[in-house]
Amino acid sequence: MKIIAEAGLNHNGDFKKLIKLIDIAKSADADYVKFQLFTTENFINQKFNHKKINYQKLYRRFKSLEFSLEKWKKAIQHANRIGINIFFSIFDKESYDILEKLKISLIKIPSGEINNYDLLKKINKSRKKVILSTGMSNLFEIQKALKHLNKCKVTLMHCVSEYPTLNPNLNNIKLLQKKFKLEVGYSDHTPDVITPALSVIAGATHIEKHFTYNKKQKLGDHKFSLNPGELKIMIKNVRLAESSKGKEKKIISTKEKKLQFFARKGLYLRKNKLKGEKIKYSDLIVLRPQGSLSVDKINIIKNKKLKIDVGSLTPLKLNYFSR
Repeated sequence: MKIIAEAGLNHNGDFKKLIKLIDIAKSADADYVKFQLFTTENFINQKFNHKKINYQKLYRRFKSLEFSLEKWKKAIQHANRIGINIFFSIFDKESYDILEKLKISLIKIPSGEINNYDLLKKINKSRKKVILSTGMSNLFEIQKALKHLNKCKVTLMHCVSEYPTLNPNLNNIKLLQKKFKLEVGYSDHTPDVITPALSVIAGATHIEKHFTYNKKQKLGDHKFSLNPGELKIMIKNVRLAESSKGKEKKIISTKEKKLQFFARKGLYLRKNKLKGEKIKYSDLIVLRPQGSLSVDKINIIKNKKLKIDVGSLTPLKLNYFSR
């Protein structure tokens, strides 16, 4: 089970905040911290006219969230120094080139890029490990994307691209596993710290969750992100679910085997019986603890003769009876 702490753009373009997010992810015991890598001019059309969204303003906002190659190198060095893996969602081919310079071997393809086949083809040539998010996508679109990534080791991420997500549809994890025969994780946008743990029980192998240093901020993803304390709780819940899940095998634990003696019933005589007497069903009583002869052996000793005298409520043994 791998846990990805999704920092995204919650650094707000502030390098000190970016380092702080890396530290928070490490403190929460996440396996990875993930950011978003893009070149704004290859990402946002600032001249697009829309009634509700000002794309010129959006362009400026995203431009302010970019970091230089040197800053990203410093962030990666810091992550390596404190012992947490760092990787990126990428949104354009130019960002892939930056990724190559950063020597990052794991790539996240976000839901919005699943049909960006030029980008997928470029990634495919690298044969890198890929995490492919499937929000907003149908099975045909996922299958087509996977054909363009056939040289990469791909982990799919079940995702509902609603912010926040109120119906996570975790049964889709099993569906994707059966359909594509791949590992499937879960990218979570619910507002709680329990759903990621539930996804583990549903079969998720990777968990991704947004987090921030201060969720009260208005801009960006802060509102539906976890604060540092919530991130720690979520990760503890996921680890508990992981350990609770166990294996697809019926195993009787050592403690259970010991409990059998006390929780199961055994065979006893209702009254004293003498050597040579035949044991009838009415002579027997079934009681806890199991003792030496468990209740399921009743047909083995019924109508058998005793080889010795046996007192009432004495734990019975097979060698008390003639064959």
